[in-house]
Amino acid sequence: MVIIQFIKENIICDILLIFALLSWGVTIGAIIVSKKSGHYVSGLPAVGGILVIIGFLTSSVKWLAVLGLLDPYLIYLIFVVIPGSIIAESKIKKWEPSEEYDGFPVADFTRYHKSYEEIHTPFEDSDGYMVNYINRYIIISKEDRYELLKVQFTDRIIERYEFDTIEECREKASPKAKWQKMTGEKEA
Repeated sequence: MVIIQFIKENIICDILLIFALLSWGVTIGAIIVSKKSGHYVSGLPAVGGILVIIGFLTSSVKWLAVLGLLDPYLIYLIFVVIPGSIIAESKIKKWEPSEEYDGFPVADFTRYHKSYEEIHTPFEDSDGYMVNYINRYIIISKEDRYELLKVQFTDRIIERYEFDTIEECREKASPKAKWQKMTGEKEA
């Protein structure tokens, strides 16, 4: 009787709880499909927990919003993903190149940028591809030539191109690249 009365009085909460159950179903289904197919299929992680919290906060029994914290993806989001991304972002923005990169002297570089360009790298064993975002460019000096490195925020080199001058390297990079000329380095 109490449950029926709660359902009648809190229609917004009921609707949000139904959507939470559906999102959990989609997430569980995605996990099952991912395991069977061998390819990653995304569900709706943390959405169910957020909807439960919002739903019960709109109801007359607000303390039940704590049940939304039973969603493991929401806990993972709160305690791992968000703090990790904040720490990574602060480290990335403070990045300063040393005088050498990849074993060669640095001739010029750009500061971190959310994405200068996207590079689609095909998978070897399937028709799919991975999108790599280029977050900085680095020009290194190799004997009598220069090499443009397209680098991800993890300092992983995605592509490299060899040119005769620094200007050719800069032209191959994105037009929105802002180069930080290093003092003491000669340009060709």
